[in-house]
Amino acid sequence: MKRFLRGVSVLGVAGTFLILLMGALVTKTGSGEGCGNTWPFCHGEVFPSYHTLELWIEYSHRIVSGLVGLIVLILSVGAWLAYRDRWIVKFLAFNSLFFIVLQGLLGAAAVVWGQSDAVLALHFGFSLLSFASVVLLSVVLFQLGRGSGSALPGGESSVSRAMRTGIWGLAAYTYLVVYTGAYVRHTGSSLGCADWPLCGGQWIPDLTTQAGIQLMHRLFAGLLFLFTVWLYWAVKKNHPQRKDLVRGAGWSFTLTALQVLTGGAIVLTKLELIIALAHTTLISAFFAAICYLCLQVGAPWNTRPQRSEKGTEQPSFR
Repeated sequence: MKRFLRGVSVLGVAGTFLILLMGALVTKTGSGEGCGNTWPFCHGEVFPSYHTLELWIEYSHRIVSGLVGLIVLILSVGAWLAYRDRWIVKFLAFNSLFFIVLQGLLGAAAVVWGQSDAVLALHFGFSLLSFASVVLLSVVLFQLGRGSGSALPGGESSVSRAMRTGIWGLAAYTYLVVYTGAYVRHTGSSLGCADWPLCGGQWIPDLTTQAGIQLMHRLFAGLLFLFTVWLYWAVKKNHPQRKDLVRGAGWSFTLTALQVLTGGAIVLTKLELIIALAHTTLISAFFAAICYLCLQVGAPWNTRPQRSEKGTEQPSFR
């Protein structure tokens, strides 16, 4: 059963990531109304009587989301039942299912009743939270499968509360940056600034215009890159023996650097679709990497350290 769950978790990770990409494709191609204002079927038909590219982009997104939702349901319920004594497993299982259902309902509401750009931007954020939850659940299941789950989250040395707070704060800030990026897409502001890194030769245009919305996201993303540089430096300096943290911080630094470059490339190539999807892929992987670091260091509010098999103390979610 537990080996089966690990396999299902891999499918869940791949599926929720595919939902993110397909959702971005729907937005980028303007296919959100491809099926009219009916849901879950297309123009009220299970098998549409006529076909357009926008229709099948939107409808395939719905079909895949439904299938992946079923996979996440099986994974979440199975993990909850198999690891009743693991609070972190139950927490991640609940989040995985909750956020995939929430993003589906929000998408349905947007189709049937319409939503503002500010609300639509939340749709991608909830999908990202579902993806990250499934990724972390998969990581924990594999850690438990290797027999390293006696001290989850694990490590060979303690991490200061300041470091834990910084990592969790970076995760929260990343989500804010993701929201501003989704808001850029839904307001059609991706080319609000026709050049990069400046905006029509200005550093600070009117923030209520499309140029201002675009530049606001750039400034947030630039700060995110600087924060990630700090994280990598701090981990290498203070916890070089924590290979899990060094790897996570290294991947975070690499992904956010590529994220900045692809963001510029989107503008310079005038919304090249492949680059835009790569941009979505990178921010999704980056957010998952930051959430992995949160898992590994433990909650910042937990003041009771836990002792690993080697006798060193470490924080725990449990």
